[in-house]
Amino acid sequence: MDPTTTITQAHSWLRWMTDRSVTACRSLSHEELHRAFPIGLGSVHGTLLHLYGAERIWIGVVTGSAAALTMPTHEECPTLEALESAWSSTRHDWDAFLAVLTPAECTRVVERVRDGRAYRQTVADACMQVPTHALYHNAQLSFMFRSMGHTLPDSSWILWARERLAD
Repeated sequence: MDPTTTITQAHSWLRWMTDRSVTACRSLSHEELHRAFPIGLGSVHGTLLHLYGAERIWIGVVTGSAAALTMPTHEECPTLEALESAWSSTRHDWDAFLAVLTPAECTRVVERVRDGRAYRQTVADACMQVPTHALYHNAQLSFMFRSMGHTLPDSSWILWARERLAD
């Protein structure tokens, strides 16, 4: 399997997982969405905002779009609806990038500057950072949901794969 297939599948799963989580968040009250937790990014909303920001930053890294290299603020996306709208635009950017991704492009080295320090990685590694990072934070969201008496839907890779085979 070439790296573009792996990356495209991982991003398809990421989209599926994130959509399931965001859909579950629509049932939360404003208070629950913003309830403080000692894990993740402090709240369900904060964690979702961080996940969106990571997707925005990494698409900026792989495309060279300096304008996208900032984390969004709470003021930029104060509600779940605003966050979903902003995320949609970033997802369009990912769709366009992934549609033309080649094995050769996967080996290109890109740089990300964080806290004044430059980090180098291949495009393939940058692309894979996004879904693996999201899985980590999705586990934190699951804990937050359980703490509030709710359940976050199963978002395992194997469930996604089984659903794809069933279609």
